[in-house]
Amino acid sequence: MFVKTDQPDELFAAFWQALSHPIRLRVLEQLRHEGSMNVGELVTRLGIGQGHLSNHLACLKNCGLVVAESRGRYVYYRIADERVLSLLDMGRAILQDHLTGVAACSVVNSPRTSPNPFQIG
Repeated sequence: MFVKTDQPDELFAAFWQALSHPIRLRVLEQLRHEGSMNVGELVTRLGIGQGHLSNHLACLKNCGLVVAESRGRYVYYRIADERVLSLLDMGRAILQDHLTGVAACSVVNSPRTSPNPFQIG
């Protein structure tokens, strides 16, 4: 499917937003290690509710980051593009060099209803 946009930066930002939730990152990491998993397996492994997980899986699927495959009564999810895993690895490596700055950045850490979990002291 070809998507025409007059605002490529907004679409690129939306791509990053699909990766910007901790639960979606945890889902991708689980799928990296297990290959494919169904919702029940992911719920158990991640310790979150099925409805909450389903919303995140829908986001990942709609953005093309995971694919769903029916097998009998279950739907199994797997990584759609292995380059996403390389991107996550690169992001984690860059983060290691910039931990203090990211943790202190008021732009990416707000608005929050709870205190910044990265703030020390």
